[in-house]
Amino acid sequence: MKKFYQVLPMVVFLAFIGVMTLLLFLLPHKEYSENEKRNLAGFPEVSAEAILEGDFQEDLETFTADQVPGRDFFVGVNAYWTYFTGRNAAQDIYKCEDDYLINAPKKYNEQIYLDNLTRFDQFAANSGLTADLIMVPSTGYIMEEVLPANHGAYYDDMLYEKAEETLQHVNIIDVRETLREGAQSGQVCYKTDHHLTSYGNYLLYQEFQIAHSKSYQSRDAYEVATYDGFYGTTWSGSGYWFNPADVVEVWDSGVQATVTLRDGQERTRSDSLFFPEHLENMDKYPVFLDGNHAVTAISNPIAEGGALLVIRDSYAHCFATFLAEGYQSVYLIDMRYYRESLSQFMEEHHIDRILYLYGADNMVSDTNSAWIS
Repeated sequence: MKKFYQVLPMVVFLAFIGVMTLLLFLLPHKEYSENEKRNLAGFPEVSAEAILEGDFQEDLETFTADQVPGRDFFVGVNAYWTYFTGRNAAQDIYKCEDDYLINAPKKYNEQIYLDNLTRFDQFAANSGLTADLIMVPSTGYIMEEVLPANHGAYYDDMLYEKAEETLQHVNIIDVRETLREGAQSGQVCYKTDHHLTSYGNYLLYQEFQIAHSKSYQSRDAYEVATYDGFYGTTWSGSGYWFNPADVVEVWDSGVQATVTLRDGQERTRSDSLFFPEHLENMDKYPVFLDGNHAVTAISNPIAEGGALLVIRDSYAHCFATFLAEGYQSVYLIDMRYYRESLSQFMEEHHIDRILYLYGADNMVSDTNSAWIS
């Protein structure tokens, strides 16, 4: 009997591995993870070349990790175990006070950051147009008071200092204090996502208008619709599946704008700045301008302003819905997907002003500004 108890742990372990292996190959494989918001790996193609070069083994490991039965359960168990054993501040995503999930400071790549600034500055100089930069601070910088003890240092202030030293032809619209002060009176950052809320974007819109001595709509001018059940990308990467959902607010000023989305030769047209079909999903952020596209064109012919080019990342989706009331044309270009000549685009669309709008984390990691020409 004593011998049986000695080998019992090994028997249980082998039985567990055996059952999990059978389930891995017998259960249907998922193509997409709703929780993690990404495509999952399928079974790799078997070939002599792939086996000899080691590609098959690597792909099989990825397949196993993605398709393991009960993956969401195990990811969640690992996240909460890490949290309850006091290692929260060592993770890529912090579980914070007031139900905030916040990305840890991103690794700072000074060369990428300076390259981005230099390319922005040179393009503005070559265009001869007025150009601005709005660099949205990280959630951890804005919401520092909810972070766990011993968290990593956020370097947003240093990024602004380097931008001021580097940019000669681009005006910096500093939104740091505005967002930090705004967080004392409302929610400017989502709790499950890295983007700003509609209120946070309204504050950006105010600062942009003030920087150009223009009036802006009061908060009372918007009809606000509220939708709960929003789980953003930070939640998806965290494993904290029991974290409460966010609320998405859609601020509608009643602007009658036309939106044209372009990806390659494909074009889609809409008579609304908002795409309510996304409100049925866990990730509701694409309700603003339908999410990521190479070119998003907003037309409002009765507006007083001319044509604004926004070279941007996803932080501009919600922000641009506020800009629509002031410009006849707003063109959003996402350099992750756009590979044509920007100079030619500006000439064809009679651009009057340039705005660079990026999250600080993307400014130190994204290299697609190399395509700006």
